[in-house]
Amino acid sequence: MKRFTIIFSILLALGFGGVLAYVAASPEFVPPSQFIGEGEDPDAPIWDMTMDEVLAEIAAQGLIDDPSTAISLANDGLCTDARKISGAEFYWWDLDNLQEGSQEETAYKSLKAEGFIDLYGNGHIMNPVSNGPFALLLDYYEGNTSTLEEAFRAVGQSK
Repeated sequence: MKRFTIIFSILLALGFGGVLAYVAASPEFVPPSQFIGEGEDPDAPIWDMTMDEVLAEIAAQGLIDDPSTAISLANDGLCTDARKISGAEFYWWDLDNLQEGSQEETAYKSLKAEGFIDLYGNGHIMNPVSNGPFALLLDYYEGNTSTLEEAFRAVGQSK
């Protein structure tokens, strides 16, 4: 019985390794680095930042209110996290956990490739500013939009 357990364990480990190799080699596999838009630095710190860190950095510049006052927005089918603060809407995609073919993946790929998002495919077009896995919609921002856009693009970028 012990010999059977050892042989079965080895076969199971080899099978699992084979499945991983097959998935990595399949043409449908898209590593997160392929979600990087044209002209973006794949090694920039923005790719490892959280929504709270981005909001805190922009708030420290006095461009938005205290991040604790941010309102969570409905984000199903659009992104992983969405928040509104001072009229500006911030979006974040968890690239490591995007499901292939999902609405979130479609929205993110559209943003990176075409520069806009067709909300849920119904013809409502959003034109947010993109920075790594984040986006910023300035339509309802209460301050100087060009200043916030410039600050947002600079967040988490290599100096």
